[in-house]
Amino acid sequence: MYRFIRKVTVKMVAGVPGALQFCGEVTSHINKTYGMNMKTGIEMFGQNRVYWFYDVESLEQMAQLNAKLMLDRPYWELLDKAKNLWVEGSAKDSIVKIIA
Repeated sequence: MYRFIRKVTVKMVAGVPGALQFCGEVTSHINKTYGMNMKTGIEMFGQNRVYWFYDVESLEQMAQLNAKLMLDRPYWELLDKAKNLWVEGSAKDSIVKIIA
């Protein structure tokens, strides 16, 4: 099993409510459209970072989802609306192989 994690830093504290709304919208879209169980969260201490994560059985499943997202116009429209919320260059993706 593999876990995908994306984190991004919110530009300003005043942007946190908008960032949380965006997190809910994009997570809902992906879960409904692709039958995923994506979750989102916010870092509790330190930086104003938000996270998305989901688990899949194989890297192939992850690649298939990514290919679908590349063609998903509503997904890209959501991303475009929120582009001013984030610190430029702060988005980081990780893939973790779950071993236990």
